[in-house]
Amino acid sequence: MQRERDPSFDAFRGLAIIAVVAIHATFFGFSRGYSPTGGWNLFLVAYCQLFGFAVPAFIFISGYWIAKKPIKSLEDYKTFLIRRLTRILIPYFFWSFILLGYAAIKTGDINVYQVIFKLMTGRACYPYYPYFFIIMIAQLYVITPLLHYINRKPYGLTLVLILNIIGLLLQYLSRLFKVIWYPAGTLPFYSWIIFYTIGLLIGSRDKKIFASKNMRVFILPAVLVSLLIAELEGIVVLSKYGNMFFAVSATRYSSFLYSTCIIFGFLYVRERFRYQPRFLVAIGNYSFGIFLIHMIVLNRVVNIVQKSNIIYSLQPLYQLAVVFITISLCFVVISITRKLLPKSFCHKVLGF
Repeated sequence: MQRERDPSFDAFRGLAIIAVVAIHATFFGFSRGYSPTGGWNLFLVAYCQLFGFAVPAFIFISGYWIAKKPIKSLEDYKTFLIRRLTRILIPYFFWSFILLGYAAIKTGDINVYQVIFKLMTGRACYPYYPYFFIIMIAQLYVITPLLHYINRKPYGLTLVLILNIIGLLLQYLSRLFKVIWYPAGTLPFYSWIIFYTIGLLIGSRDKKIFASKNMRVFILPAVLVSLLIAELEGIVVLSKYGNMFFAVSATRYSSFLYSTCIIFGFLYVRERFRYQPRFLVAIGNYSFGIFLIHMIVLNRVVNIVQKSNIIYSLQPLYQLAVVFITISLCFVVISITRKLLPKSFCHKVLGF
């Protein structure tokens, strides 16, 4: 979620934020009234897996652009942390306090310890956890120099991959077997670190491999096969363990394989095609702002759209309408806000 102006990356951000909204929209559609024998369950698994690349894409993009600005000294590291952390944390705390304050007024329940816990774990949107991403990416920023050091070693990528495999294993043990306690919704950095590392590596090295015509033979089949594997694993998790939450989760081995293929596919398309859809580029420019406010807007949109029983009964149409309206309203709100308020306030405080 950086502000570098590369149309191809802006388009990828746009695609990723649409995927984020599409996944969260399912909370108010397919998954509402979930039952083990529900007719929409398999469709929901397949639908969520399709968009499961969203968070990995944003993490990869962050790593890619950070690699363009090497940290060579302690002073560079201090400057880097101040700029990056204030860029994401100030808007995070601003919108989190608004959400938590609204919830406290609505319920009349003000628990200081709960507020602090939710702020530290990205749960201001409880029971939905989109803000965990900010906490997690902040952790990755802090250890960036260490990752730069590890990446220079022959075993660097292997070491990171092993750490990520262990992180995902904890997910399986916790969510499927209840063997250990693991904080769902506030995933530590090591559960996603591979995508940040891939971004750092590709951003700092020559990437001509993705311009090769031979990649065309590999990329599309890899994306399709990995998506199929991810969906099959999701179906197995749902049918054998009855765990819908983990069945649609992006924190599974097969989902990570699919997300990696999507990222490589983006890099290939970026090298081969110069045209970028303008609407995706425009949405990508506003992606961080949309991320911060989309749950607020989404809640209001579904309250209106659900009143139409015809649209709601046709779930694919309902989901499309909710996502389109939510993205459009967020875009309009951010555009108007940028025109009415000082640029520095919008950028530093609102995240717009």
